[in-house]
Amino acid sequence: MHPARINVWGPLMTDSQPKGKHKRHEVMCRVLANSVVTQLAGSGCSFAQLLEFGGEVLACINRQSGGRGTAGDGNTGAGDDLHVVPYRLEPAADDRHTVHGPRVRLRPIEDGDAELLDAWSRDDLIRHTFSRGLLEELCGHASLASLRDGRRDFIVCDEQGRGIGLVCLFHIDTAVGQAEIAKLLGDPNARGKGYAKEATSLLLGYAFDELRLKRIYLRTAGLNIPNVRLNEKLGFRFEGILRQAAALDGNPVDVVIMSILAEEFLQHYRLEKG
Repeated sequence: MHPARINVWGPLMTDSQPKGKHKRHEVMCRVLANSVVTQLAGSGCSFAQLLEFGGEVLACINRQSGGRGTAGDGNTGAGDDLHVVPYRLEPAADDRHTVHGPRVRLRPIEDGDAELLDAWSRDDLIRHTFSRGLLEELCGHASLASLRDGRRDFIVCDEQGRGIGLVCLFHIDTAVGQAEIAKLLGDPNARGKGYAKEATSLLLGYAFDELRLKRIYLRTAGLNIPNVRLNEKLGFRFEGILRQAAALDGNPVDVVIMSILAEEFLQHYRLEKG
């Protein structure tokens, strides 16, 4: 069987849909299925791994439908179990904020952080999961102490106040009400402990509540499945794939686009402002 012909999207189709809408969904599903499976096959995935991917898709569909075996209305059900985010803003004299959470603190980036950012940008895991362009955009600015138009940059600090990562809102478009978000855990000892999830939820709360933005989107280069899964847990939804829109280790890779809207954020989170 040719891997591009594996049909993992069949359960999404229902006879109750209007004919035109059914056709649009069918085209969208086929395009996405062919794109994703072809990409997986081209990256060296075996046939067994492609079947495993198909099983993962079916499991996702089942979760979307609440275990009924057919696709629902697209709600994840996360609104039934809101993620509470204790959230406190500490304003500074230069119109910037420090964002406090239960475990982490997001403080404005300073000139003295240049050495830390440079070290993080040289980390092997980061260099293999971030495109060169995005990494330079995040870490390539040594002087970020002043508030700059179009972005907010924060150092993520742990319970002891140590800088362990970076979260950013950039490409802020106030006319549209949207911005791009990026997160980076530079300290290897801080990974896998939930810091990235908390830091991102705090930044989302800041973006939607304080900056009054309506849409936050992100880019994930290549097949960074752990990051995609983390983003899904944070409430982001898959929007599409940009083919060969970035480079990793000098090789072109596809880029996954995900986003979360203000109303979707409120389905997943409840801010408790202190």
